[in-house]
Amino acid sequence: MRCYSCLREIKSGPYCPRCRETLFDGRRVAPLEFDKKEFYRRRRELAERMSISGVQDKISLHFTPEGKLEPTAVEGHYILKPIPSSEDLEHAEELPANEQLSMLLSRELFGIPTAQSALIEFSDGERAYITRRFDTDTATGLKCDQEDFASILERTSERNGRNYKYDASYEAIAQAIRRVVAAYIPALEDLYRRILFNYLIGNGDAHLKNFSLYRLPGRSDWTLTPSYDLLYTRYHIPKELGYMALELFEDERETEAFQAMGYYTLQDFERFAEILKIPEKRLLKIFDTLLGNTPRVVETVERSYLSNKGKRAYLKNYLERLKLHLCYSITSQGFRGKTQLIIDRHREMIDRYYERYW
Repeated sequence: MRCYSCLREIKSGPYCPRCRETLFDGRRVAPLEFDKKEFYRRRRELAERMSISGVQDKISLHFTPEGKLEPTAVEGHYILKPIPSSEDLEHAEELPANEQLSMLLSRELFGIPTAQSALIEFSDGERAYITRRFDTDTATGLKCDQEDFASILERTSERNGRNYKYDASYEAIAQAIRRVVAAYIPALEDLYRRILFNYLIGNGDAHLKNFSLYRLPGRSDWTLTPSYDLLYTRYHIPKELGYMALELFEDERETEAFQAMGYYTLQDFERFAEILKIPEKRLLKIFDTLLGNTPRVVETVERSYLSNKGKRAYLKNYLERLKLHLCYSITSQGFRGKTQLIIDRHREMIDRYYERYW
């Protein structure tokens, strides 16, 4: 069996000791004592008192004194998301495994601060997605102040229409980080790595409300929250438009490569790094780590709880965006990437994996 969180082989139980510690404070967690039908009944009961936002069905959980996870309206430390009931999504039964895989890749392979998460079983054996909330100070039990970038940038449905979450750019998020975050230099590099990661996995839902700042109780300094709500969205929404939830740039500053290709490539991501003032030495390190992780990405996806079809779709998308988008440059335009030597060093390996899944 593979751990429902880190996917490592284990002899028994759904979680390895390390994941039990980081996710459940060392508790041994059994399957939930309710099924999805009961989930929706309890969700309706608690809906008016719960503070969890978003469109996907979810409910807050906490541990009872007996050590069992149960739904709650207050003092919840976990969020549970089952297989969605929407008929508009394809492969809906794989959404929990998709999200857990994406969160794991972000946290374990790319070193991006990411919420702890796992799969968990309902009483009938159906798997759901569970994540530990990060907006509560574990030492004091006090809630952290948290604001997403729709709020920070003052985007609302009343002012900006129903698509207000998409009415900005990643550059606008970066500008807000410069204004609000004292330690903005490492925060901007963190943001850059998150944008690259979301682009590679094909997360078309990385909108303003899925990036947030928070501060611990009693502190005045803001920082980026751990990443959350990560998944390969086009697997479930094949007709999804575009390649990213937001535009990279605040103004229509299209690069020569974007004008020629119609999507972001190396020139765009290097220009974005310049706007964020990421030093060239750090940019080279980011690319070297990202490209060097390709074999581990493939191995992790293959070990995931996605179906064989889901695994192939995930890797086909990832490797296409890696080879033909992020690492692609139009030499006829006179552009020579700062990261070109790093890309050339990994090119043969990337080509090999690309050919396997294409």
